[in-house]
Amino acid sequence: MEGEIIVLSIAIDATASCTPRPTGIGRYTEALAEALMNKGISLYLGTRYSHFHLRKHRLHVESANQFWIQEPIWPLYKYPDVIHVTDARVPRWPLASRGLPKVATLHDVFHILPGLDSGHRFSTPEFQRKKIDRYRKMAVDCDMIIAVSEATRRDFLKYVECDPAKVSVVHHGVDPVFSPSPADADDSCKILQQAGIPEGGILYVGDLSSRKNLAGIIDGFFQADLGPEIPLVIAGESTFGSKELEQKILDRSPGQIVKVGWRGHDILPALYRSSKALLFCTHYEGFGLPVLEALASETPVVISRRGATSEIAGDHGDQCDPEDAETIASALHSALARSPQALRMAADHAGSFTWGRCAEKTLEVYQQAMEVA
Repeated sequence: MEGEIIVLSIAIDATASCTPRPTGIGRYTEALAEALMNKGISLYLGTRYSHFHLRKHRLHVESANQFWIQEPIWPLYKYPDVIHVTDARVPRWPLASRGLPKVATLHDVFHILPGLDSGHRFSTPEFQRKKIDRYRKMAVDCDMIIAVSEATRRDFLKYVECDPAKVSVVHHGVDPVFSPSPADADDSCKILQQAGIPEGGILYVGDLSSRKNLAGIIDGFFQADLGPEIPLVIAGESTFGSKELEQKILDRSPGQIVKVGWRGHDILPALYRSSKALLFCTHYEGFGLPVLEALASETPVVISRRGATSEIAGDHGDQCDPEDAETIASALHSALARSPQALRMAADHAGSFTWGRCAEKTLEVYQQAMEVA
């Protein structure tokens, strides 16, 4: 078609995935890059020099070009069609003035929401200021912004001055490795036994962080009174506020709370499949990838009424007030009572979120960025 703009090459700042233990943003970057390559896009994957000591963990996607990023120097000999930053860090290169289209992914706006920043319970003041500054820079410096949910887009536009036409919603996908796989039930048992992880527990996946409402999750779990044979299994790394959480675990009932640390795709599918429910009533999520992974595994989920998790789960999650242990416990009992048919419908719903579709929608955003740059 005459005048049609075709996206040919993309430079992705993939620094977020340069870690031995990737979580949400890193996993998003990797899955999106692979899906774009599958659609024939030429990719340049950049890593900031600040992560040079982690160079063996750089994201490698077959046939993609690798480069290092040292601001303010632009390292590529050939300019791509679009620069995409997946961790909301706006490129600070002189080429920005040359009209090269810039896209950034916005994963949440947690640090600018009223009530969630009071008393600095969830981060240091310096970190909060840095995040808010990035939100505002995105609005000014980027040609297009990808919000990972309608909730994230709505909250961003409510608290940050930005042209609404710049912000498009593109949902994540869910990896096909997360599935009920009843034929593999014995393998799941074996995987968990070898890892020393108990089966049949209530699961939480994510950082051990005050931001994630682990204190409320623990209180709600015990309020549900499921019996001493059912543990709360916590899979994630310790981050901000974890010291207080560790003490809470010791004070409550350390024998019924099992911390298994960060777990990758070699363990997580079996962990979801073997768990009775996912307890994920965090203070706020911009998306909530564990919710999709659990639903895809036919594992019921308990989610907060806040943020994006109800958008992602649809009618397939049991909602609660994250500040109220009684409503958490009630939602957990409701989740555990869901029928096999309801869980199969939930898995079908989760299966509609694919990385291929995410890549298609992302390409549409790239196209828009090229048109307006």
